[in-house]
Amino acid sequence: MPQIVIEVGKQSDGATFMLSPWTKVLLEERSLAPFPASAVYLSFDTMKAFEDPNGPWWEPVAFLLTGLTRQQFRELGGFSIVDPVEHEVLIESLAA
Repeated sequence: MPQIVIEVGKQSDGATFMLSPWTKVLLEERSLAPFPASAVYLSFDTMKAFEDPNGPWWEPVAFLLTGLTRQQFRELGGFSIVDPVEHEVLIESLAA
């Protein structure tokens, strides 16, 4: 699994994305990220949006939450978006 883990909280009208606590510590220890956003909320029909793993929002959400560049994502092994409640990996991007 990639080192950068983004947790998603699904709601009836959208989803909220946040860095996992472990990922925050990793980025802080390496002084890599300015954390431009602490959370990103996207409003959409949740079931329809999560049916398309190549949805256009995965990379922009990762960039907004971390402030990392594509090269930094590659060096860290990419990112994954997980549902911590369902213990489900929704998307893995090994080279953002």
